[in-house]
Amino acid sequence: MTEQEHLQVAHGLNEIADRLDQDDNGVAAAEMLWGAVNRVLSAIAIKHRLDSDGRPPRRGAVMHYLVNGRLVDRNIQRGMYAAGELHGHFYNSHLAPAELAERIADTKSFIAALLNLYHQHNRQ
Repeated sequence: MTEQEHLQVAHGLNEIADRLDQDDNGVAAAEMLWGAVNRVLSAIAIKHRLDSDGRPPRRGAVMHYLVNGRLVDRNIQRGMYAAGELHGHFYNSHLAPAELAERIADTKSFIAALLNLYHQHNRQ
């Protein structure tokens, strides 16, 4: 997939997550957000040429690159943690409703920060 295709899928998943969250289906919304995070990270990996041998790098490798390259603040890692918690909740239902809502909000902010980073790099 191209970086633009990854971004299109991410936007679509984000929209679906918003609808699911409004319908009080936070568990399904959480998994859509997890997918959106992965698609945005894939687009960033392509943009920064981190996709060696045609395979995208792991999420952790992209985050490591972004943090070590000082492209993002270490605090953004909270968003990756929140997204991971949402993904785990989809399978294990271990978050209380208030925690689920907090992780959804953190993940939405994380996605917005990643998209902002992607678009900033395009303007340079």
